[in-house]
Amino acid sequence: MAEEEAPSEKKIVVVCPVNYKQIAKKTDGVTQNENMFKDLLKVKNGNEYTMMLKKCTQIHIGPKIEIHSDEPKTRSLKKEEDERNEMFNSCCQILKNKYMTYFSYMRSFLWKGKRNDFPLKDYFVELIVQKADLFGKNSGDKTSLNEIFSVRQNGHQTILVTGDPGYGKSALCKKIVYDWASTDYLKHFDLTFIVILRELGDRSVKDVILDNMHEHPTTDKDLHLPYKRLNILVILDGFDEIVEKSKIIKFIRKESFYIARRMTIVVTSRPQAAEDIREDMKMRFSVEGFSPEYQEKYIKLMFRKDKSKATELSSVLKEIDFYRKMAECPLMLHMLCCLYQNGKMTEVETITDLYIRIFSLITERYVRKTNRQNNFKRGKFFVGENLLLKLGEVHFITSEQLMNYFPNEDEYNFIIGLDILTLDSFSECDNIIRYRFVHRTFGEFLSALSMYFSFQSTNPCMFSPANSIIGMKFLFLLGFYKDEPLPEQFLTYVEKEMFKPEFMLQVHKQIKLKTNWEQFCSRAKVIFYSWKDFDSFQELVELYEFKELYFYFHERRNLDDGTQNEAIYFLNYWIFPNNMKIYLILSLDRWPSENKYDITEPVSRIIQLFNVTDTSDLHIFLIGVSKPLDDSFDRFTNVNFNFELSDHTRKLVEVTEDVRLVALETEKFVGVSNRYILSLKQYETLRHHIIFKSACEQN
Repeated sequence: MAEEEAPSEKKIVVVCPVNYKQIAKKTDGVTQNENMFKDLLKVKNGNEYTMMLKKCTQIHIGPKIEIHSDEPKTRSLKKEEDERNEMFNSCCQILKNKYMTYFSYMRSFLWKGKRNDFPLKDYFVELIVQKADLFGKNSGDKTSLNEIFSVRQNGHQTILVTGDPGYGKSALCKKIVYDWASTDYLKHFDLTFIVILRELGDRSVKDVILDNMHEHPTTDKDLHLPYKRLNILVILDGFDEIVEKSKIIKFIRKESFYIARRMTIVVTSRPQAAEDIREDMKMRFSVEGFSPEYQEKYIKLMFRKDKSKATELSSVLKEIDFYRKMAECPLMLHMLCCLYQNGKMTEVETITDLYIRIFSLITERYVRKTNRQNNFKRGKFFVGENLLLKLGEVHFITSEQLMNYFPNEDEYNFIIGLDILTLDSFSECDNIIRYRFVHRTFGEFLSALSMYFSFQSTNPCMFSPANSIIGMKFLFLLGFYKDEPLPEQFLTYVEKEMFKPEFMLQVHKQIKLKTNWEQFCSRAKVIFYSWKDFDSFQELVELYEFKELYFYFHERRNLDDGTQNEAIYFLNYWIFPNNMKIYLILSLDRWPSENKYDITEPVSRIIQLFNVTDTSDLHIFLIGVSKPLDDSFDRFTNVNFNFELSDHTRKLVEVTEDVRLVALETEKFVGVSNRYILSLKQYETLRHHIIFKSACEQN
């Protein structure tokens, strides 16, 4: 702490000018008096200065001399300074004790302990942070905590740290304040404060900091610490989790300058929620997920006393792609470690089994923590299942929906208390809070769980585009049918979707009954988007002999990687079962202009494909088109022979006047169909290889 300058010990003397010779003459020439005065005043040419005598109680010569002493005032200032130092030291000690006690452990979602599960100093793996620009894009430069705080600022410094939920931002904040209390690399900060923004309530950040400064019970709050001379570190954790963001912005832009001249402010947030303060931040960093190297390092820390489990889990991450991607999120890797530690992974065969065990431990943790074991029913898989089924039905979770779905206070507290939801945004116009899951797979699992029970009811749910189950939700749903046949309604939905070979391999891992796998494959459409799907298909055909495949024929041309010939390569060098049907879908580069699109060039390459491919055992058909950024495709419905182009449009499609054109039309949308233009000659060449959607299929 900076020391205040103590008042000078010198005495201030105020007298009228004194002439020693006159004094001696008037006292009968007693020269010793003159020497006495000189010694007393201890100055040269005393008659030239204004002075004051000390303790002159017997001599009164000349004008009256007034004697003053500042010793009482000095003692008062020194006492006040001592009190300030004592108060500062007490404040520091209280904060350090607090941080080393309450922030010395990391909380666990799944561990059996009630609170203090993992010592921070033993189990914290330093997160990878990358520098980011104003727009949140990574620059590629990686750095560490020590480097971020090594630069000592004379003024105010602001640092933004962004990262997705579960990526360790809060653990990072705890580690910073814990290090300030227990190590030296942050010792240049006189005081450090952490504010958990979701716990701020009606108070301001300034109030919280001042309250922490004056926590000493004997301190009068009106007696302010000389904090303006201090170097203070303030950590604001969870900007995305507070509704009144204006309070935080006010502190950053104004209030912080009244607290201290030197201050470093660290703010954590999800990337999307930081737009309001991004320009206020002088330094920006993003928290990256765990790389394979860091995953292994974390696992070794968690199982330092059981190396066999560490080796086992590390092997699983290397072998199973889903687990490896899951472990990029520190929160999810922590859960995997907890499951292995608790022996809950022995019967895990599918990702559905894994998440059933995760939610079993999460719900059991809540009822154990709140002593409400008898308040919530156990369902087929875990405690409180009926409540989580409701949550799985909600597509966009808001504060209003939560109150409507869970009007009972115990049920509402159960959903919030599981800590699986985090604040996403707040709308000031309607005062509605929007939530999201701490990890997206939690929501996908609960949604699949709701669908599973819906299929078992007398009125099963109907699928719609808004209720799509492609992706993780689809895999979770399959995993619930371990020893049960897949419902017909689900298989009907499968017929309308298309699946990449890689995804089909993931499907196979979730289906346990052979009959379910065969039924699924007989209904599913396997689609090739590019040559990169070939390797997965090679593995897939060993699991099931497919009778038909769908293949995207890209309009792209003059590609450097040679993928313009991928269809030719695939059809000529792959061994297919006899009578295999291959359906080509023309993938367009652009959207149709004025409902017209020239496909003469890619059609010429399709004709070339037929000329160089042995199709004796293959049946190849062109069935439709796919537009950019559209996962679905439009089927051809008919050919228009009477199609005419204006001279202007003909020039745009680069077709000469003497070429007769036709148009392949697709399904009508709002009464208008798109027309894909090719020459009559091209059509005649391909006519037996073009399949039109029948009127029955269209209806």
